[in-house]
Amino acid sequence: MKAPLTLFTALLLAPLVTLADLKEHFSDPIRFAEDWVPYGRLADGTWAQGFGQARPEWWALEDGALCGQNFPEEKHPAGISLKENLPQAQLAETGARISWRIKVTETSRGTLRLFGISSGPHSQEATDNHVLALDVSAAGLRLWNGNRELTAPAPDKESRKYRNTVFEEKSSGGVTPGAWHAVVLEVKGSDVRVFLDGKESVKMKLPQEQPLRSLSLEADGDKKSHGLAWFDDITVAPLPK
Repeated sequence: MKAPLTLFTALLLAPLVTLADLKEHFSDPIRFAEDWVPYGRLADGTWAQGFGQARPEWWALEDGALCGQNFPEEKHPAGISLKENLPQAQLAETGARISWRIKVTETSRGTLRLFGISSGPHSQEATDNHVLALDVSAAGLRLWNGNRELTAPAPDKESRKYRNTVFEEKSSGGVTPGAWHAVVLEVKGSDVRVFLDGKESVKMKLPQEQPLRSLSLEADGDKKSHGLAWFDDITVAPLPK
């Protein structure tokens, strides 16, 4: 008789995610726990990272999808990041196509963020911060690029000072609350295009080419009610030639 498969053993045996052509369907709880790292700020302002520190309510698998939840007393969105880096050199050469499905409520938004060379929730560097992100809500789609330049270096992270610059473009309409929508984000050099349910919704010319180092998801609300967002069927692949 074989010994039962414990959670610890299952985690050790879980396959590592392959990011050359990532496909995440959130159908395997063991792989999910192995491949993703939750992060955010607790109500008292404490930074929490990892399943041991994060609130368990922030992220949960629900009917084969990932549900994120942010609470009104929290000043930072509930986030979750892939542990492994994206294949940066390959995607810089070919361009990247990121597709996913998303569902939000009337007062929430779901965000997909692509971090650059020296940024991200688990970065060890302290230089430039490049972020390309798409906010999806009932109010509209907001495509934005943020650059953070270090202006006052310091040994500890809390004492460093930065200058932030944000470029953004917005769509003319949003998504239907409570319904699933298909989103595609294409990045080629400094050109970015977003398609919502098969139609081009918003595009942007970046001030500089965007490095693609890591990927994260965030759920946020209007700070008056719980911010709920659902994600599913995430694919990261090179743009076809």
